[in-house]
Amino acid sequence: MRINLLILLFTFFIFPCFSQSTKLPDTWLRLSGGSVSFGTGDFMGYSFGVGLLKNVIRQPRPGLDKLLVGGEFLFENGVKNPVIQNPTQEEFFAKTFRHTTSTLLWAKAGYYPFRKIVKGFNIQAGPVIGYSSRSTEERASRVVDIFGNSVRQSTLSFNNGFVFGYRISTGMEFDLSHRLQVGVRLDFSNNNEAEINTLAGVSLGIKL
Repeated sequence: MRINLLILLFTFFIFPCFSQSTKLPDTWLRLSGGSVSFGTGDFMGYSFGVGLLKNVIRQPRPGLDKLLVGGEFLFENGVKNPVIQNPTQEEFFAKTFRHTTSTLLWAKAGYYPFRKIVKGFNIQAGPVIGYSSRSTEERASRVVDIFGNSVRQSTLSFNNGFVFGYRISTGMEFDLSHRLQVGVRLDFSNNNEAEINTLAGVSLGIKL
């Protein structure tokens, strides 16, 4: 049900952008993946994205080569695991359990200011909505058996629900051919749960 709602939201955001024509110049399908830093480097994870973008600028001009409008589905997942079996005192206090997984829709506009010099440089921004599942360790204890072996016992809390916020990305794309591009990207995102995440990744663009 939640996935169906996200698909409907994606359709709502994307298809009005393509209502004037089914195939305009510079319509791109973009696949991406990378490493996510959850919080201020609290723990790491990974991300996959699928985006559909259309250029709405037919005549480039100085300071505005392209303006791509569309959206991107993003899946992010990250976990921080503590030492369970025989943790030292330092290990017991240094690491706690945290896990986050999110399915997100990013409605965005991508601004390409340059035509010839670093023409693939871009800045993308827009609102984000999605569903996130989070689990954290509220309390932990170190239990020692009669043989001297210790184990970490944890009490977890869960926070699942819809999230919304914004996302900003900067990147660089390079032409492999008339219809293929590769690129790098660096994203910054924030949401209503006060989660501040960064992503460093790569992308593959296919011109439709």
